[in-house]
Amino acid sequence: MQNIRKIETAREAAERLGVTPRAVQKWAAAGKLPGAVKHGRSWMIPGNASVSEKAYDRGHMVIDSMEDVSSSATFRVAMPLLNSSYPVGKAMEYIKAMPDQDDRDIAMGEYYFFSGQSDKAAAVMAKYQDSRDPSLRFSANLIATFANLSGGHTHLTRFAMHNLQEQVQNGFRTDAPPMLHAIGIFTVTAESVLLHLPTPNVPPLEEYMRYLPSGLKLYACYILAHKAYLEGDYSRALATADIAIAISPEVYPIGFIYCHIIAAIALMNMRRPKEAMDRLEKAWAFAEPDNLLEPFGEHHGLLQGVIEIFFKEKYPGFHKKIDRITYAFSAGWRKVHNSDTNHEIADNLSTLEFTIAMLYSRNWTASEIGEHLNLSERTVYNRIDGIYTKLGISEKRQLDQYMLK
Repeated sequence: MQNIRKIETAREAAERLGVTPRAVQKWAAAGKLPGAVKHGRSWMIPGNASVSEKAYDRGHMVIDSMEDVSSSATFRVAMPLLNSSYPVGKAMEYIKAMPDQDDRDIAMGEYYFFSGQSDKAAAVMAKYQDSRDPSLRFSANLIATFANLSGGHTHLTRFAMHNLQEQVQNGFRTDAPPMLHAIGIFTVTAESVLLHLPTPNVPPLEEYMRYLPSGLKLYACYILAHKAYLEGDYSRALATADIAIAISPEVYPIGFIYCHIIAAIALMNMRRPKEAMDRLEKAWAFAEPDNLLEPFGEHHGLLQGVIEIFFKEKYPGFHKKIDRITYAFSAGWRKVHNSDTNHEIADNLSTLEFTIAMLYSRNWTASEIGEHLNLSERTVYNRIDGIYTKLGISEKRQLDQYMLK
């Protein structure tokens, strides 16, 4: 029986190739899609047609139609370290082996950030925040947003946030590939969700996730799981993280760390602390060999004591480093969050006090908190009295307004 080859429209081919219909039409007209035939005003594209090597340059897709990128510019994937399935424990070797200097710089900035070296991360990213290459801009401004939080440079955080949102909005007025729009939506959604701020006026991340490369898609699932957690849907948060890990085609260490951590957070809110501890241990297995401490510091309060239990006795040196990351990140986070939402998150509690306050506000009893944190019930009550004094409150119902969701 003769095989019948499927024929696609330019729009169908564009969806398969992750570009715009206009790009497909240009490639077809230039002979870069073998077998493409024009009938009237429409192109008929063979269903198995791929773009010839002429349409690519050094592994990056050529963009012909963006206003702020020249016709000879190339399209690289954003966040090259986050998007990489590098061997665990070999992050630095992987970065040094990257053939492109800009990719190496961005990946190095990512490494500095994820390893808790926020000032170094911000310094590396600063020179790329206004790059003509949109993927470099998106990567640089996303990391700069959070690195400058930890460095105490709130004005630079706000600059990066404004820069990123403006660039994404401008991008929707150009004929850019869907993958580029997806990366823009990915970055601004990550900012808003992780800062617990309203999402900017962009399409839902879910609608564009199919255009993201696998490593960013995994991290996008973490973002959606975090969003579900903020909405109080802990089962959905856990399921989103678990499915993302299960269907990931490869091991992406950074994405796996974040997915296991958000799973642990969901489990703590479902009162399943032993399972939460197991998930934190899995996250740590991917993080420890490359010294990636930042994710643990970022989520310290949301993990509600799991950090203290897991690290304090087993890894006291790492516990101190994570505490320092927590204080720095939280101080900057509160400056932005509190002023933008008029919701005062407590800023004068120790990490242990904040953990006790979080649990107590979620209706854990003093006895349950003590068992969880290996403290006596009396010690817990004494801590709660100290928390009330620091916050200037007198009863439990007043506590919730100072706690994270």
